[in-house]
Amino acid sequence: MIKTQNINGSKMSTRIFPKVLLILGIFASLILLNSCMGMMGMGGGCGMKGHGNHSGHNMQSTVGADTTLIRKGIIEVESIDVNKDGFVYQDQMDWNVISDNPGKCPLCGMELQKVGIEKAKENLKKNGFNVKQ
Repeated sequence: MIKTQNINGSKMSTRIFPKVLLILGIFASLILLNSCMGMMGMGGGCGMKGHGNHSGHNMQSTVGADTTLIRKGIIEVESIDVNKDGFVYQDQMDWNVISDNPGKCPLCGMELQKVGIEKAKENLKKNGFNVKQ
């Protein structure tokens, strides 16, 4: 025989009630975790995307930043290499941020890394950008 307990005017099995509470607790924890991940830019349920487009972690303002470093359309890496030394500086998260000089990414604030022309092209292609051959 299953014991029952009167809860808010209805009877519920004392064996089932703790399981229901456990399931509800787990469900609530998952919802909270998903929301927190979205707020941190990890693609959670807040409508924010993860690492791919940075909409979840763009914490730095582009006001006053050199937004000309953000390349759009078909990117011609050779023309960015003004001093013709065979190297450019590229952000390692925002691949289309490229300069001929050291500096910081106007989108995420990371230091631009020195890379060869071919490596910069490879990084762009690998991350879905159009590159002029």
